[in-house]
Amino acid sequence: MRIAVAYQDRQIGEHFGHAKMFAIYDYEDADVNRCTKRLVETGDRHGHEAMAELMRDEKVDAVIAGNMGGESKAALLSLGIVPIAGFAGPADDAADLLILGQLPILGGEDAFMGGCGGSCSGCSGCSTEGACGGCGC
Repeated sequence: MRIAVAYQDRQIGEHFGHAKMFAIYDYEDADVNRCTKRLVETGDRHGHEAMAELMRDEKVDAVIAGNMGGESKAALLSLGIVPIAGFAGPADDAADLLILGQLPILGGEDAFMGGCGGSCSGCSGCSTEGACGGCGC
């Protein structure tokens, strides 16, 4: 499985469409002990469509970002990529937790948001402290 995480200073980057870098994790047989990581700069790409195309080009299965709007999620889903937003913390840990099935993902209308998805109408736990990481909640 291949996971991309918006990446800034070893942490999950705050915004998918404005990320300057992604960490791409390749897990062999979904084993956290058999993983390679590489960093990919986004260059002059900006916005949800350009980032979704980058994820397609990188052949990722899922993307984790701190915040991701509805258009970004729709663009990724249309490419068969699972969007996951609303998390803060170390990027490496988030990717491993997803592989292990331990990254909490909400169901229902908030699916793939994890807490707050950017333009949310209230915080339901964007970080472990329960405080939103500057997303405007």
